[in-house]
Amino acid sequence: MRVVCFECGTQREFDPREYRCSCGSPWEPLERMDFDLQLIDRNASTLWRYKEIFGLEEVGVPLSLGAGWTPLVDMEFAGARTWFKLEFVSPTGSFKDRGTEVEMNYLKVAGVQEVVEDSSGNAGASMAAYAARAGLKASIFAPDSASPAKLAQIGIFGAELNKVPGPRIESTRAALKAVEDGAVYASHAYNPVYLLGQQSAAWELWEQFGQDVPDALVIPTGQGGLLMGAWLGFRRLVNAGMIQKMPRLFAAQPELLAPIHDAFTQNLDDIPEATPTHKSIAEGLAIVRPVRAKRLLQALRESEGGAITVTEEEIMHAYRQLALRGIFAEPSSAVAAAAVPKIREKLGSSERIAAALTGSGLKSPLKE
Repeated sequence: MRVVCFECGTQREFDPREYRCSCGSPWEPLERMDFDLQLIDRNASTLWRYKEIFGLEEVGVPLSLGAGWTPLVDMEFAGARTWFKLEFVSPTGSFKDRGTEVEMNYLKVAGVQEVVEDSSGNAGASMAAYAARAGLKASIFAPDSASPAKLAQIGIFGAELNKVPGPRIESTRAALKAVEDGAVYASHAYNPVYLLGQQSAAWELWEQFGQDVPDALVIPTGQGGLLMGAWLGFRRLVNAGMIQKMPRLFAAQPELLAPIHDAFTQNLDDIPEATPTHKSIAEGLAIVRPVRAKRLLQALRESEGGAITVTEEEIMHAYRQLALRGIFAEPSSAVAAAAVPKIREKLGSSERIAAALTGSGLKSPLKE
């Protein structure tokens, strides 16, 4: 698989043991200008319907748990019709499976035997599940304050669970120390194959909208893998002439920790590391500075979107409103729903707004 470093322009074949460029920046899949409708396997009801579009010749018959092709449900929400992409209807209950399934197939074919990941819960559970499916050894580093349900899920898949005291960043530091001992860092933040898998969310939306796209897409954003993947996926559709314009992309973040929002509103080209003062109920978004910081800001600006913050009260309200409509999403997902009214106020009631609900409410249920 060909990869490129956005920062220095280096191109090369991807080596999983070198998780980032020598300049320190993350690899991305080399951008492609084609998108052939005839290559979609319409008999497949998973993300592997795009196997030929991914261009991963290395992967023969993939090992699958059924990630992808998640439901798109429309309903009245915040006074207008809204589309919700139920990414939590995934094998381990989160959108992370979309990227992990593609990534782990690639790593298996590449001969990797041991992987390391750091996570606030969802990415770790996803990695643990797919490591079990692929027969790989997995070591997961997670904050000891993470949701007990997520930690239990990591453990049941047989991964080595390392609970790390302190804020989320300490789990990353601990994982990187393990990488120095020879394990492959299969980070959802850095791995370009994971990012390739996330592009399929854009292609699914395009198909589910009848080969069209919504006017805006709201994504709860911490590390930003889904937002970045969706942007690249829509760019490919634009490059191939399948759509004239991509949706306006909006990153939704809790007010208590919103480094992307702060950098975007200050018109910065990079995102300074934030210092959280209080913990948000949206624990899955507790990232002080995303790895792909510059590219995320570029994605928001190029798509003519933006960044929205919501209060803890607004998150709780959206969490309950979703539940009253039959959707049990975790608080981190409810951040996107809470942002919908604010985005609708900006864009108008006639605009078609979609929102990604990224994690199941069973992952971190709140006490009423």
